[in-house]
Amino acid sequence: RGRGDGQAPGRPMTPQDRGPGRFKEHLLPGIWLEDPPREFPVVVCKRHREAPLCLEVDECDGGTLQVMAVGDGPVAEWNREYGKAMHRDIRRFDRIYEVNGCQGDPQAMLAAINDGRIVKMMVRRPVQFQVRLSRTDASKPMGVVVEQEGDDVLIVSEIGEGSSLHEWNKANPDALVRAKDQLVEVNGRRGVQEMLDTIAREAELTLSFAH
Repeated sequence: RGRGDGQAPGRPMTPQDRGPGRFKEHLLPGIWLEDPPREFPVVVCKRHREAPLCLEVDECDGGTLQVMAVGDGPVAEWNREYGKAMHRDIRRFDRIYEVNGCQGDPQAMLAAINDGRIVKMMVRRPVQFQVRLSRTDASKPMGVVVEQEGDDVLIVSEIGEGSSLHEWNKANPDALVRAKDQLVEVNGRRGVQEMLDTIAREAELTLSFAH
């Protein structure tokens, strides 16, 4: 995991600090007449370059920073002052895919978070997709190690070599199941215990993941 952190407080971006291009409109007033955005810009301004964002992230997918926790700091202030009202608050499991122009390199994005006073981020909400598995025997392990997250979500921590999900990934490169993905539904059933029971007893599985 990486962290954009430290101890000094920060403040959200102000109209006077606004950057160019797609970030300029993020504080404009208006009424939302559309669905909340799945991708959106967030701009925060720290008091100084070394100040933290107080944002805990995971870089395990090799291309984005997955938000694992939002601490009390500039991002939390952004959420309170602007984000929630515009449906652009940074939440757990969101993915940051660009920081100050850096994309595709988690280490470079972390460096940009830690080194910049003005931090411009592009954020993506988790995208849900389905995986269909057919097992000849319901007792055959699915080959995935999961961790429980509350009562509603299971988090993928490991996918076994040669397992049903490993074979799915090889055959479906556009719908890969990866570590830190969330399993949110199995055969239309939600809730951790319901999902685990369904996996244990049914050979035909439709699994809904969010990445």
